[in-house]
Amino acid sequence: MADMTAATMAIFTPTIWSEEASITLRTNRVAVQTLDHRWEAGLQGAGDRVNIPRFSQNTSPSNRGAGTGTFGTGAATTFSAITETNVALIVNRYYYKADRRAVESGRQVMPVYDRLLQEGRALAIAVQIDADVLSDATNGVASLTTSVGADNIDLTEDDFLTAETNINNAFAYSTDRFCLLSPASRGSALKIESFRNSLYAGAIGNLDGKMGLGYIGQILSFDVYMTGNLAAGTNGKKNAAYQRECIAYAEQLRMQTDMSTNIQDGNFYQFITFMTCGFIKVKDANGVLLLGK
Repeated sequence: MADMTAATMAIFTPTIWSEEASITLRTNRVAVQTLDHRWEAGLQGAGDRVNIPRFSQNTSPSNRGAGTGTFGTGAATTFSAITETNVALIVNRYYYKADRRAVESGRQVMPVYDRLLQEGRALAIAVQIDADVLSDATNGVASLTTSVGADNIDLTEDDFLTAETNINNAFAYSTDRFCLLSPASRGSALKIESFRNSLYAGAIGNLDGKMGLGYIGQILSFDVYMTGNLAAGTNGKKNAAYQRECIAYAEQLRMQTDMSTNIQDGNFYQFITFMTCGFIKVKDANGVLLLGK
């Protein structure tokens, strides 16, 4: 008896492609939301930079009183010569990601692919900016000159206390303080009882969503975030703790996407997502590198 088989029916057996795709997960954009964005408004018109004045707190006032022997004598007034400086936040980074395809294939690909490509272009740019902010050795987080801990060694509670003390010594504001940890250093932090206990206030699923992507809890005065974008040490990672005013960041041209048809090269649909930004370290003393895993 002759039976029909999968082989004999293959010509009428379609191959079905799912409208859902398995997406390669990438690290979240974490660092940019913790930076000082106050200067962006000044860059929405013309210009390539904002000059940020450094206002020095006036110190050492003169005392014509007890202990000086000049009270009531009409001694001459001493005037202070105050000299101010500034730091320039320059928009000098243009990020883009582009792709194109022949027009005849435009109607043949699954609709979901266009959405994935567009989302992927924007996410790739966002993640790269985050990585650059964290790894830049001149104006990024990796440029902080004070460090605690040791490369590729678990961070300890003493390390976090020392980092907080250093930032306190700079009289940085006690609000808007952040700590960025690698996944491995998050594991180190979970060995600290006080950090674990702070998580018991609510289930992980109840962490405040308003804190943004990557938020995992609080340790001392720092809101703690986890990211995979940290700069590499010799073998570990350069985690960090800082107050928001440590680094200023501004986007001038917001993330946007454009599409056009290129006829001369062979008739292509071409797509590009792009944006411009800049960042500058303003207050080095407001931050500390946490060398660890």
